[in-house]
Amino acid sequence: MTRTLSNAWLTVFPAPRIPDVLSYVGETWDWLRATYAGAVAFQHDEPILTDNLCEALANPDRRLLHGMDCDFQSETWELRRVADGTTSRLARADIRVILGTPGTPHLVLEFKKLDGSANSRWRYCFDGMNRFVEGKYAVGHAYGVMCGFSPKSLSTEEKLLADYIRKPKYALRLDCIINASGDVVTKPSDINSHRVAFDSRHRRPTKNPSEPITLLHMLMFCP
Repeated sequence: MTRTLSNAWLTVFPAPRIPDVLSYVGETWDWLRATYAGAVAFQHDEPILTDNLCEALANPDRRLLHGMDCDFQSETWELRRVADGTTSRLARADIRVILGTPGTPHLVLEFKKLDGSANSRWRYCFDGMNRFVEGKYAVGHAYGVMCGFSPKSLSTEEKLLADYIRKPKYALRLDCIINASGDVVTKPSDINSHRVAFDSRHRRPTKNPSEPITLLHMLMFCP
């Protein structure tokens, strides 16, 4: 695992790469809604929705058609070794995108359902975003993706979610980094993908390497 995160990510995920992957995710989700609406309705639990999406993303014909030279893996564990040599399963990622040979950067996609309530936004932040911040996901990697399934207006939910993250007590708990505009939310996204609602950047002081992580926030309509 390299410590020069920016160089590694720019090599394996060059500027257009992450937008391409996220556009593919979004287009595949749109196809599922149009083709199998009942199977990907909001009433289903998150694992059912993410498994359905991952199967479609990993389909060889669809990947070839969209030029996706990467693997999409569902429900993969993060394994860690501790000082006494034992290992443990730390956390299970919803969808992991792996490009190239083993050891190359991967992109973890974590999904939460947003039903318009403050409680669902709390879960998005503290049962989702915090897994990246605490290093349960993507240690040594520069980017992660938070995805929200929502039956509500995406523009409304996007604003409510961004304002929720901006609350001082939550921004502090999430180790948010203020950007040049004095905000913890960056909109439009620096990744410059029309699928990304906004970015947030977070310190990870307890991890080694301890470089910050940028989270890309992607909302997906799920009626």
